[in-house]
Amino acid sequence: MFTDSEVKPLKARLRHSRLVLVAVAGLAFAALPAVAQNQRTGDRVMIPTLQSSDKTLGVQAAEAIRNQLQKQTNIRDLVVVPKADINNSLQSSGYSVTEALAPGDARALAMLVRAPQYLEGTVTKTPTGYKIDSRLIISRDMTRGQVLPSAQAAKLDDAASQVAKAIKDARRQLAGEETCHNDVAQGKYQEAVAAARSAMAGYPNANIAAACLVDAYAALKMDDSVIAVSERIRASDPRNIVALRRLAELYRAKSDTTKELEVLSSLAAADPTNIKLIQDVVGEYGQMGRAGQAVPLVRDLLQNNPGDPALLNLAWLVYLNAAAADTVTASRAATYQSAVDIGNEMVRVDTASATADYFSRLAGAYTALNQPQKAAEAAARGVAKFPNDPNLQLFNAQALYKAGQLQQALDATKKAVAANPKNPNGYILLATIQGAMNQYDDLANTLQTAKNNGVDPAALSQIALKTGSDAYKTAQGSKDRADFQRAIRFLQLSDQLQSSVDAKFLLGASAFSLGQSATIDANEKKSCDLARTARDAFNLASMNLPAGGQKYPNEAAQLMTAIPQFTPAVDNEVKRFCK
Repeated sequence: MFTDSEVKPLKARLRHSRLVLVAVAGLAFAALPAVAQNQRTGDRVMIPTLQSSDKTLGVQAAEAIRNQLQKQTNIRDLVVVPKADINNSLQSSGYSVTEALAPGDARALAMLVRAPQYLEGTVTKTPTGYKIDSRLIISRDMTRGQVLPSAQAAKLDDAASQVAKAIKDARRQLAGEETCHNDVAQGKYQEAVAAARSAMAGYPNANIAAACLVDAYAALKMDDSVIAVSERIRASDPRNIVALRRLAELYRAKSDTTKELEVLSSLAAADPTNIKLIQDVVGEYGQMGRAGQAVPLVRDLLQNNPGDPALLNLAWLVYLNAAAADTVTASRAATYQSAVDIGNEMVRVDTASATADYFSRLAGAYTALNQPQKAAEAAARGVAKFPNDPNLQLFNAQALYKAGQLQQALDATKKAVAANPKNPNGYILLATIQGAMNQYDDLANTLQTAKNNGVDPAALSQIALKTGSDAYKTAQGSKDRADFQRAIRFLQLSDQLQSSVDAKFLLGASAFSLGQSATIDANEKKSCDLARTARDAFNLASMNLPAGGQKYPNEAAQLMTAIPQFTPAVDNEVKRFCK
């Protein structure tokens, strides 16, 4: 899952590419006479160079559409921005006059030449002539557009004529859409609905007006109507960002994961060059726990924008989350390795991205790759740069422990716990290391301190249970009463932290073995202390074995049967030796 604090804003690239045009647009408009500023500019449309593998063709197609549109319309109804005006604006801003503009730059240029609508499209040569696919865009919001019918003809002028007619038809909805837009802005939602419906009646496939109708329905909390109209828009225009965003939002609210994922996929495909849009989609995938589906999106963005610091940061987080969620070992390792590679490139490009969080995540990735030495090195580098960061200190301690450097790991963990006494992972790691180093008194104290600081008793109980179980196994081989007594100590602690059948059975078994050993030695050494140890041990076994028998009935029954065979001897020893 990705949060605002994890993902850096990705607006820098877009802002940089539009900066010159937007600044010039503001200055140019401010310089206009007051009369000109107040004139209605809803009758201007801009036709910039079309996208094409043939740069000359893109320029020719745009000019052909301009010419055809001028022929088909009256200048009093529609002004087609001349090619000269477009080129002058581009040249003054340092842009090529023969290359198609990026979407954001096309919008900025339309604002500069005061065109409330502009065309975006592609032109290709076909075996039989030419094909033009285009969309009429509203300059105030580049996500609101009308897909125009695909135009095909043997001659470029004939294809351009079809586009010009489609532009004329599509513009029939604009007056009603503008009224709808203003009504929504003023909170007049019912009036907005009426205006949008009127606009759609004049042009049945009016997706620009339909998008405003969606806004009005959304403001009225009419979710079913929002979905119905948005799906209608989507059917004719699968790239309509307004409709797709609304659908993603409502399908998420309805917990319809299947439809939400389908819409998110379409949203990402709607404009794969729009970094902010892809960032939003990636965030949605993260919130749904589907980080893996975001990987292809950021991979393609990185390939098209190599070395972009913000994209590297986004990809770093996406790959880490995707790897953590992957249950297939091979692909999980490959994704973690990609994350490491991206992370290294990220800090090479932008040294400021080498934060404490970065080093913690890098150490975690190396740990997941089963490379403890590299994890330890990454964590150590982080601690050297951020010595007071408790999370990084803990990662350093974990890496040292994985690398088998127990004393260094112990020292680092103590520092981490001291820096953040409420971190449960710190106590658990500290207890684990102390157990591995046979520091049993310290381990018992750590478990108790952890409980007092709110650490989950179940987790602490499991550590004590393992320690007691290991001691019991050792004692069975050594027959050393000290080992049985250590087993009893930690098994009792485990049962106190969280009662369990396993702890009770092992506690009873350990106590029985301790009693058996103490009984024999008490008789030989005529020891009152050993006799009492035996008596107390058998009493402890008798109290815990019945509950342990719920899981280990046969073993518990055998021990319970054996206890009475020792009781008379133990009582006799106490009488004889304890005077």
